[in-house]
Amino acid sequence: RPEKVKNISGLIKAYGESNELQEIANLAIYAGIRKDIETMPDNVREVLTEMLLLMDKYNLYGKMAIPKQNFENEVPELYRIAAETEGVFVNSAFSENFGITLIEAAASGLPIVATNDGGPRDIIDNLHNGILVDVTNTNNISDAIRKILKDKKIWQNYSQNGISNVEQFYSWAAHIKKYIELTENAIEKRKAEPKIFIETGKKFLNFKKLIILDIDETITGDDDAIIELNNTLKSMNSEIGFGVATGRTIDSAKEILNKMNFRLPELIISSVGSEIYYRSGDEYIYSSSWAAHIKNSWKPNKIKELFNEFTFVEMQTPESQREFKVSYNLIGKMEELQKAKDSLRNNKIKTNVVISHNTYIDLLPFRASKGRAIRYLSYRWNIPLDSILVGGDSGNDEDMLTGELLGIVVGNHTTELEKLKGRRRVYFAKKKFAAGVLEGINFYKFLK
Repeated sequence: RPEKVKNISGLIKAYGESNELQEIANLAIYAGIRKDIETMPDNVREVLTEMLLLMDKYNLYGKMAIPKQNFENEVPELYRIAAETEGVFVNSAFSENFGITLIEAAASGLPIVATNDGGPRDIIDNLHNGILVDVTNTNNISDAIRKILKDKKIWQNYSQNGISNVEQFYSWAAHIKKYIELTENAIEKRKAEPKIFIETGKKFLNFKKLIILDIDETITGDDDAIIELNNTLKSMNSEIGFGVATGRTIDSAKEILNKMNFRLPELIISSVGSEIYYRSGDEYIYSSSWAAHIKNSWKPNKIKELFNEFTFVEMQTPESQREFKVSYNLIGKMEELQKAKDSLRNNKIKTNVVISHNTYIDLLPFRASKGRAIRYLSYRWNIPLDSILVGGDSGNDEDMLTGELLGIVVGNHTTELEKLKGRRRVYFAKKKFAAGVLEGINFYKFLK
């Protein structure tokens, strides 16, 4: 189709600017069916006109063809002719969702050059029958075409790969086989889910108390104290459950706990309270009900759009971003952050802004946080808030350390938590790290 996104002009320029390509190959562009360019829509007329002007600019008469029509029954023959004459099929579109024409070319034994964006990446990764290029650079296009046309071994290798691999990956038989496999796996998983959730439910309904701790600088930090805390948690009776609430992702949380050989928690509240996972054996099951609870009015793209205007923040790594968490680092002054909060409010964006270590900024749905996740669990599993002990060290622990929960602030806490001193049910331990947690457990006589 003659559309700007197809970047047909880029292909013509690549061909027109290469005398070598013009010497070894002709260029045929099939850009849809047309009768009279003047009667066509503006966007189509603009592209077709540009094609003709470029043809004239590079004097490609006799070397370039733009057929006015091609019938469906002729398409297979066009691929065969191109393959028999050892040509190349080029898709120079800026982006391609899939690329069915690339599959057709492959099945005909025609090597391909395609955009390094979208579906073509998967196709060439599976078929190994061509070259991906940055189509915004015309030299890249012409270089790739020349490479295939000038080396018979490369051409034959790509041609044979396309023919042999397309059957394996893109035939109807292969598609149906894959579809059935995925369906059967989904059915088996669905059958297993009720059993998993029944077992998890029984376990949590049996809990009378919970201990939920932050990981970094609360559990970690003192190797000897880690061992003592681990032994204490392992020796608890079955009516007391253990969980962690962390800013880490689920994978990162599991990794550090395994590295410490620490007791596996029954639940993991990860990504600053935006995700909840329940343990089943050695696996953790994502709580879709919590996700459904917090997703209301969540607008991450709008948040990013607003924050991109501010020079006092920078976005954290892609690994730090989650479905319900957008994270930044504060590189300016704390006072400047009020501008961002005002912008969110003025644009009627409901979000929970969590700041920790005076550096890390996490934006969550307004219903999400570590504390709100714990209160949700309390309600869901009928465990009284004053039967849940929590421990933390920094700003993203603040809302779980207040209220009816039994809070422990470890001795190495950040200044962000100083304002909680004197609060009811917030114990400031003298000892640091895991030793401070043990001190708090003893203070509340929680295991008695």
